[in-house]
Amino acid sequence: MNTFGQLFRLTTFGESHGPAMGAVIDGCPSGVALTVEDIQTALDRRRPGQSALVTARQESDRVEILSGVYERKTLGTPIAAVVRNHDARAQDYAQLTVEDRPGHADAVWKARFGHRDPRGGGRTSGRETLSRVIGGAVAEALLLHDVPSVRTVAWVSQVGTLKAPLPKTAPTRAQVDAHATRCPDAPTAEAMAAAIVQAKNEGDSLGGIITVRVDGVPVGWGEPVFGKMKACMAHALGSIGAVTGVVWGSDDVLGDLQKRGRDFHAPGEFGPSEVYGGIQGGLSNGEPMSLSVFFKPPATLAHHAKQGRHDPCILPRAVPVVEAMALLVLADMWLLQNARPHQP
Repeated sequence: MNTFGQLFRLTTFGESHGPAMGAVIDGCPSGVALTVEDIQTALDRRRPGQSALVTARQESDRVEILSGVYERKTLGTPIAAVVRNHDARAQDYAQLTVEDRPGHADAVWKARFGHRDPRGGGRTSGRETLSRVIGGAVAEALLLHDVPSVRTVAWVSQVGTLKAPLPKTAPTRAQVDAHATRCPDAPTAEAMAAAIVQAKNEGDSLGGIITVRVDGVPVGWGEPVFGKMKACMAHALGSIGAVTGVVWGSDDVLGDLQKRGRDFHAPGEFGPSEVYGGIQGGLSNGEPMSLSVFFKPPATLAHHAKQGRHDPCILPRAVPVVEAMALLVLADMWLLQNARPHQP
């Protein structure tokens, strides 16, 4: 499937080394303030070539809005946006026509479809995520218009064995973006940067954890059985290519599960969200929502595509992608809340 969401729907298209990547957003109501700059700001945080820690591919990722917006407001019709690819070098990936990368989608896509695009991975490339960021920017515009209390921020909390201390309060995006690693703890960020550069120089890669926090969600969003908030978030975040797991609240899963009930359910140092992740009974409980998203090390290594450009650690550029997927869930749930009869 290339479409995500029920009422607020994102459809994505394009390949990593094709002419363009893009998104169509359907279901956004009319009258929502939205500009090219809103989407561009989000894309700039994800684009390649932004530091020595990420892929050297040089793409400006300039977005064009093709439909659905007039005089800086949404029309209620499908919003189509496109980003042209300019720095594609398909020849760098010739080896991938005869060699499948362990840990990547090459072999299974070939088995499933019988024909695949080896140029940077086609739609299995991390470049596919720019379409998600476009959708997330529109979702955030809707939430700012209708539910301005909702605020979403993600940051890199672990790279390899390097783990940042949990901040006392949620950082701002400006604090997150202050360092190229997108880790808001300065000493840990410096150590992470050194580890990423070392892995890059050795032709290797690193994984880690991104923490995402959502504040201001009213009580009761979600469906109590099959549409639980945690299930929808897991679906959204698990659909990101390099994600291997999602945990609500603390990322110390085994440590939490070894506690007795009276300790597990007691409010922690950072409030109830430390334990529940802002979700109880499948519904938002009004507390800050916290999730930890686990990323594997990138599967494309130097010996797979010697001339190719790839990320030695995807986490710094994945931060806005994680935010986007969370925002898409929240925008969809907001519309679903309004689509049913209000409860007393």
